[in-house]
Amino acid sequence: MPKEKKTSVSSNKPERIVLDYMSKQNRPYSVTDIVTNLHAAVTKTECQRAVNSLVDKELLTSKTFGKQTIYVVRQDTIETAKPDELVSIDKRLVQLRETIAEQKSKQKQLSAELALLNSALTTEEIQHRLAVLTSKNEQSKEHLVLLRSGSQLVPVEERQRVTREMETHRKLWTQRRRLFKDMFSTVTENLPGKPKELLEELDISLDDPIDININPSDLLST
Repeated sequence: MPKEKKTSVSSNKPERIVLDYMSKQNRPYSVTDIVTNLHAAVTKTECQRAVNSLVDKELLTSKTFGKQTIYVVRQDTIETAKPDELVSIDKRLVQLRETIAEQKSKQKQLSAELALLNSALTTEEIQHRLAVLTSKNEQSKEHLVLLRSGSQLVPVEERQRVTREMETHRKLWTQRRRLFKDMFSTVTENLPGKPKELLEELDISLDDPIDININPSDLLST
């Protein structure tokens, strides 16, 4: 049984506040800790007076470490639970742990469902996506019809431009090929061996990949 308190503290508000807090926490605190944790419900001066008075009344004990004094509730004044109450508390703790485990499992499942819903498209987004895809599908169908009909999809102006560019590049290629042959012939004129063997050694090919005299329009039509 807890000892009977020697002196009442009901008439002293700071003492009651400090004692109630210390009894509830049942942990050692300094005066500064108590004032801070009580959020200035009592001033530091009032708290110091209260703990000194409570120590005198043997409701708190104190111990000094260097320049700091620590206060704690007298453990023999704290009401303790009876054995049957402890058994009831233990059963309640087991039930609460089971409930917590169940709630965590449900929370995990619901979080997964929420993540899935957040990643899914909304109805408006689906409708917009469907409209875009439908439009692209119609365009592809129209393009496919033109391809199957044999229609010329490249404008005449574009074909003419490509033909002109091809003709220009073909002329440049022909000129450079001729220039190379002339230079190579001059260089190898007095060299021993056959020029063809030197070309093979240098990995140079003069074979025409296509007929350089072919009409560019014939290439475009194939």
